[in-house]
Amino acid sequence: MEVSSPAQAEARAREFIKQKHPKVKRIFFRTMYREGNTWVLHGEVEFKRAYFFVVARSFKLQVNTDREEVISYDEAHPSRSKEAK
Repeated sequence: MEVSSPAQAEARAREFIKQKHPKVKRIFFRTMYREGNTWVLHGEVEFKRAYFFVVARSFKLQVNTDREEVISYDEAHPSRSKEAK
């Protein structure tokens, strides 16, 4: 099966992130676009680490359209430069 729409790419990304972080609280997609045979998704994920401790990370994820699999996933702490001022 081929990942031909943004909704399919988002569904595959959500599935992948939920496997990586079982205690996911929120997944937010900022941008989503197609480059050749790859969907590129940028967003933010929040997940629980402990009872009250929630971690937020920004991510970049790439889904191959032909094989319907995640080929790249990078996570980083989101920039809080606006809040630091």
